[in-house]
Amino acid sequence: EICNMENSELVGKFIIVKDLQFSDFMKDNEGKIKIYDSFEDANITCGMYEFDDILILEVKHNYKEK
Repeated sequence: EICNMENSELVGKFIIVKDLQFSDFMKDNEGKIKIYDSFEDANITCGMYEFDDILILEVKHNYKEK
């Protein structure tokens, strides 16, 4: 399940994924994708869980068709 934030609210936020297949995300207790406010928060989480090989992705732009 995806988070309840609007796409425009995700710009500048970070998510943790296992690979670009998007098969595995860091999720919260409700099963929603965990959104991080900073790279540092996401990076600390990766260290806490001792992930071996993971991607931290930043949402840079919310494209909207006019």
